Amino acid sequence: MATVVMTLLLACSASLVHAGNFTVTDEAWFNVVVEDLLGPGKNYSGRFVVALFGETVPMTVMNFVAITRGYERVSQVRHQTDS
Repeated sequence: MATVVMTLLLACSASLVHAGNFTVTDEAWFNVVVEDLLGPGKNYSGRFVVALFGETVPMTVMNFVAITRGYERVSQVRHQTDS
């Protein structure tokens, strides 16, 4: 399990080197819990923070932010009239 977490951290840090001069306009985060269900091992918990470049891909960032913050569809209530 520790190897998977370390590999993920190394991949993320390698991608930051090639990020360039982009402006981070939003951030999204996810709380993650990894439980060891097979025995008395360790449970891992943490937060992933994703930087979003809204000037580069504005519609994608807007959609992703809406998904991560939650979206409620407004239900349309039909009013029945007595005829």
